[in-house]
Amino acid sequence: MPKFHALDKVDRKLLNLLQKDNQIPTRTLAEKVHISQPTCLRRIRELREAGVISADVAMVDPFALGYGMLAFLEVSLNNQSDEHMQEFEARMAKETEVMQCYFVSGDYDYFLVVHVVDMDAYYQFVRRVISGSGNVRHFQSRFPMKRAKFATRIAFDEKQAEVQVRVSK
Repeated sequence: MPKFHALDKVDRKLLNLLQKDNQIPTRTLAEKVHISQPTCLRRIRELREAGVISADVAMVDPFALGYGMLAFLEVSLNNQSDEHMQEFEARMAKETEVMQCYFVSGDYDYFLVVHVVDMDAYYQFVRRVISGSGNVRHFQSRFPMKRAKFATRIAFDEKQAEVQVRVSK
């Protein structure tokens, strides 16, 4: 049975602010949401403990580091047994080039987001990981020509009195 956590207006305001800048000093954050600093710290800790805040990370621009090629792969497996699918997912989780892996509905079984340095690195990735897996029936690659939008932020409505969200912990 899923667990739920109630987010009041203050929690949602904190989440909106932290998603824009999680390095904001707690004192400034508390002032912006009109609560005391200890209350602010407690609320953030509770959001982490509930799994609402899952990580505090630095967003690194792969293009600035020379990882200039992004690829979207649609992958169909030969065998879709639970064991084979778990094996594929575990393998993708270990591959550093795979940024995201989704089990999807439709014509393909999986959708991958892969980031590599260049076409040669992509070719090596496909040979080693996709073609070399033994269980890939078919895959199709798509290469974006322009990123029109990229966001990781979930926008919370701060006007509602309370919102129930499902939590992982």
